[in-house]
Amino acid sequence: MNKISVDKINLNLRTDRKSFISECERDYDSQLLTVASAISDRSFDRPIILLSGPSGSGKTTTALRLERLLKNMGHPSKTLSLDDYFIPLEKSCEDVDFEAPERIDIPFLKKQLEAIAEGREVVIPDFDFKTQTRILKERYRRQKNEIVVIEGIHALNPDVTGESEYFSNNIYVSVRTRIIDKDCVSFHPSKIRLIRRIIRDTQFRARSIETVLDHFKSVERGENLYIMPFKERSHFEIDTFIGYEMSVYKDYLMPMLLNIKNTYPDYHKFESIEKMFDQIDSLDDSLVAKNSVVREFYGGSELEY
Repeated sequence: MNKISVDKINLNLRTDRKSFISECERDYDSQLLTVASAISDRSFDRPIILLSGPSGSGKTTTALRLERLLKNMGHPSKTLSLDDYFIPLEKSCEDVDFEAPERIDIPFLKKQLEAIAEGREVVIPDFDFKTQTRILKERYRRQKNEIVVIEGIHALNPDVTGESEYFSNNIYVSVRTRIIDKDCVSFHPSKIRLIRRIIRDTQFRARSIETVLDHFKSVERGENLYIMPFKERSHFEIDTFIGYEMSVYKDYLMPMLLNIKNTYPDYHKFESIEKMFDQIDSLDDSLVAKNSVVREFYGGSELEY
């Protein structure tokens, strides 16, 4: 587990913020390049990438960036999201566990994966989180020698994607860096992922901050039950923490926190987020690279999510 202090982040931002931003992005880029190179070397026997990680870990950006790198290395690539295989809300039971593998239409997914592996045409679905509906959107047939990236929280679960040890490269991504505040208290990576979720879901999934916070306990439970047990199946791990990202999120999220501070019953459970933002300098999001993982949550990415 990596560590960085609030004081170091602030010092770097005040001294030469552009260089610090570039350094942070290079750290992430370097990890991607290392993994992509290894996958390229094993592509003949392992044409599938299964990419998993907890919610808010930057799976989609990592998958799309790997897709680009692999294309540059001469491998046609395609990214599929397990989110698009969610069961539409109106077809779900009222007591469904939204973090469980059963949230995915597993029979439909396995049928499509089998067809893709065999080179048969499928119509790939698209899931709309705002309406909780799914449509069949894009006709697709895997090309010869093409690498397919399948990303989602359950991608490493064999009950969902099948036994794949002999034909897939498995990747686990998450925030693997802790921020140390001015009182030498460690800010847990799960809180960074929660911040990412709040910003993403309030902007792009029509959810209130209260709803996201209410759901946090269920998300953590789901991670422990359905994601962490399969982490050991990964061949590669990627830390998606970006050293300056909290500074970008500050000006957007801090007003939302203060707005619910005296009304949200469980606010005390999340006071550490307010404390962190109090200590860290803010950063104009215009300085963030268009392909940065930060853009997955904040918006303005050149990548198509």
